[in-house]
Amino acid sequence: MAWVDLCLTVVNDLTIESRQGRPVADDAGLGEAFADLAANVLTRRFELSSAHVDDLASVARRLHLAVEACIAGDLLTAAFALNTVLAEFGAVPNLHAAPGQAPHLAFHAADAPIVDAWAAESATALAFLVGTRQTHRLGQCSADACDAFYLDSTKNASRRFCSLACQNRAKSSAYRQKRRDQPR
Repeated sequence: MAWVDLCLTVVNDLTIESRQGRPVADDAGLGEAFADLAANVLTRRFELSSAHVDDLASVARRLHLAVEACIAGDLLTAAFALNTVLAEFGAVPNLHAAPGQAPHLAFHAADAPIVDAWAAESATALAFLVGTRQTHRLGQCSADACDAFYLDSTKNASRRFCSLACQNRAKSSAYRQKRRDQPR
């Protein structure tokens, strides 16, 4: 699930228009996406450069469409979108091992550049959700002015917001509306 979380984080950084009640600036999203990839234990060993920006954003837009299709229940569209990314970025299972460490399963070539590795791993992670009928765990924030996606890991799949900040904004807004609607 770590790759799904990282996929959704970068998709949110690069493709949505508003988050937590504020518009997302294009250049800020790129900075956030790079920071998220650079800080994440899954991708920390890769070199990141500004040359990766266009490729990363292009893949993020394609995965955004797959996530939206999953949420809408259109699994054929999601499968098509994911299959094209999986094929294009060479997602095949293989074992990677650093010297002195145990091998781990990956879905990108050991020498793949960051965009290829992120695309292959992200598409594979989303494909596992489709293939295991877990797409109901994907969601889009219910708060006003927030388009962010999230992975619901709650026991009863009841999550509705991308963050506690959005949940608090929505509850405060509902409370204020209820107070305005009460007769005086």
